[in-house]
Amino acid sequence: MKEYKKCQSCAMPLKKMEDRGTEKNSERSLMYCKHCYQEGEFTQKDIKVEEMKQFVKNKCIEMGLPKFMAGMYVKNLHKLYRWQ
Repeated sequence: MKEYKKCQSCAMPLKKMEDRGTEKNSERSLMYCKHCYQEGEFTQKDIKVEEMKQFVKNKCIEMGLPKFMAGMYVKNLHKLYRWQ
């Protein structure tokens, strides 16, 4: 399986191994971050792609990213593996 450089749910960069979520067997996920995926399950199971876009956009703004940049960051979120 391919190891992704960004979370395929929220687009968070997966630069360090500790940024990655975990599978049921405790191995690190190749696709998802620790915020989206733990113990082989999504942390927000019922979230819709538009809700995830707003959630991530708000987090980016909270972290100091300008609103227009946060909007650009989530623009293509719907193209990530989870949302196909």
